[in-house]
This record gives sequence, C-alpha cells and structure tokens, in this order.
Amino acid sequence: MISSGGLDSKKLIEQRKEKEKEGSRSLKLVSHGSRTLKQAIQQYTPMQVWGWLFKSCEVNGRILLREGFIDVKDIEECIVKGDCKKLGIKLPAWSILQCLLASAQSDSLGLLISDEVELTKSNWPKDKVFEWFLAPLLVIKEQIKTLQLGEDEEISLRKLIMCYKNERPEEWDNTGFPSTDTVRRAQLQAVIRRLQGIVGSFSRVPTFRRRFKNLVKVLYLEAIQTGLIAETDGGSSKAGNRNRHQRVKGDKNNTDDDGEQNEQSSRDGDSIV
Repeated sequence: MISSGGLDSKKLIEQRKEKEKEGSRSLKLVSHGSRTLKQAIQQYTPMQVWGWLFKSCEVNGRILLREGFIDVKDIEECIVKGDCKKLGIKLPAWSILQCLLASAQSDSLGLLISDEVELTKSNWPKDKVFEWFLAPLLVIKEQIKTLQLGEDEEISLRKLIMCYKNERPEEWDNTGFPSTDTVRRAQLQAVIRRLQGIVGSFSRVPTFRRRFKNLVKVLYLEAIQTGLIAETDGGSSKAGNRNRHQRVKGDKNNTDDDGEQNEQSSRDGDSIV
C-alpha cells in the first residue's frame, strides 16, 4: 500500500513537470515571436528601396539643376517629347555612386543608403529583380574602395557623370580631374558605364518609369520657382509656358494620388528609407 504522503509527493512531481513543459512551450513561442519581429524590422521592401532611390534623385536633382549640371532643355524634352535618356540614366547613376562612395569609405558590409540604414544581403528585399540589381552594386563598391578616391576626385565625378560620355580617358583632359593616370581614369569610367548600364536595366521596370516621370515634373516646377524657366517672355511663349506648367502640375497631382492608392498596400505603415 502506498502512503498518502507518497501520493502527494508523486502528484507534486507531475505538476512540476507539467509546468516545466508549459514554460518550455511559452519560451519557444516567445523566441519564435522575437525572431519573427526582428526579421520584420530588418527586412526591407522593394517600395522602401525605390523610395530611397527617388528621394536621393530628387535631392541631387535640385542641387544639380541649380548648379547648372542639369539643363532645363533636358527637363522640357523629357516632359514634352518623352525623351528622358539623359536624366533617366545619369541622375540615378550619380545618386547611386554617392551611396557607393559613402559605403566604401565607411567599410560598410552592404550599401549605406542613409545614416541609420545599411542594406545588406540579409535584409534587402527578397525579390529576384532586386537581387539581380543590388548584387553587382556590392562588387562595384569594392572596386571603388580599392581605388581610394580623394575628396577632389569625388567632387569632379559629379560633373563627369552628368556632362561627359566617359568612353575614353582622354575625355577628362580638360575637365579639372586631378589624376592624369590613364589607367585610373579608365577604371573610373568603367565604373560609371557599368552604373549607367544597371540604371538602364532599372528603367525598364514600370515602377521606375512612373516614379521617374513624376520626379522630372518636380524638377520642372523647381526650375520655374527658381527662375530658370521664365514665365514672362511675353506673347504665345508666356501662354505656352503657363499651359505647360498647369499640365505638369495637374499630371503630378494625379500621379501622386494614383501612386498613393497603388502603393499603400505595399507600405504597411513602414517609413520610406
């Protein structure tokens, strides 16, 4: 016969084991939830990366426009004729190159797209298209790191990307580029051409085309506000500029409204990088 004390002891042991099992299950759930939350915070979406790129293009576009590296005629031709080859390639290429320069200088493992955001293989969008675009940028970043550019060289690159074809080292002879080393020049020109090739592939993506078209309209309005495009030339020219301005402004508002509706489901409350 088993004593009542023995039964109580056995019951306590069983209760303790059951509590340990429940605690173990709870710990697993918490651990899984933490990993899921961590992954959700660190994983960036395609829309966030597009947001960073076009915000960078807008900021750089305003600067380049005021400094004369973007021609008002290029903007008008892009809006009126749909010829956006120069702005559609060179402006994004310059914006991406700035990112690569900053990433190389900071010894980033990935791409430093802002002061607080580093895009790496572990957190960039799990999208084959983006992987195809982003992986080559990491290779180019390492090439730039090897070149160890000086500050004066980096400053010169802005003009060289926006105003030159960059096909031969001799093109840079009278540009003020500090290095006369033809091999170094050729290496940098190869980097520029490869970036432009990547951007050219970007431009085939519908999201890129739509957002870039809207960006050019923003730059057009910027040119009007800063007086680079005159609205007081008189006669038909004045009326034409005013009508074009109204069309651009109206189209921009429509594009913004459509974009907000189409992209809201992709944002899910995330802030744009």
